[in-house]
Amino acid sequence: MAASLQGQSYRVDSVTSSAKMTEIAGRPVTFGAKVTVEQLIADKFNLSDTGKLVLVNINSIEMPEQLINIIGLQFLQRDYVVTVQVTSQGLSQIVSAKKRVYVSAMFLTVEQIPHNKKAYSKALEKALALAVAKLK
Repeated sequence: MAASLQGQSYRVDSVTSSAKMTEIAGRPVTFGAKVTVEQLIADKFNLSDTGKLVLVNINSIEMPEQLINIIGLQFLQRDYVVTVQVTSQGLSQIVSAKKRVYVSAMFLTVEQIPHNKKAYSKALEKALALAVAKLK
């Protein structure tokens, strides 16, 4: 059965985003996503210009956070939750993944820290990996 999976080929045209957030740390939210999907597909299948089309959309990006103040100390917990949709051959996989970041500071405010593009990238990569794993 493994040989039949290796014989399948796919192609990724582009990655789109319907998320409200369009940039994180000055980069488009789709930055690097196509290459990541192609690498994930190449690990399991073949990539080909004539392969089955794979459509990828970043559906949503959420960043809930929790702030705790304790006498001059601040602790911030921020989750990066990314939901992606990967469609091939009429079948869609919608998957979410999360990466959690902690920040702490003494006598400083951590509420306005910039978004962590590495944490976002890891959440995106995890969601894409989960969705690509469901391709047949």
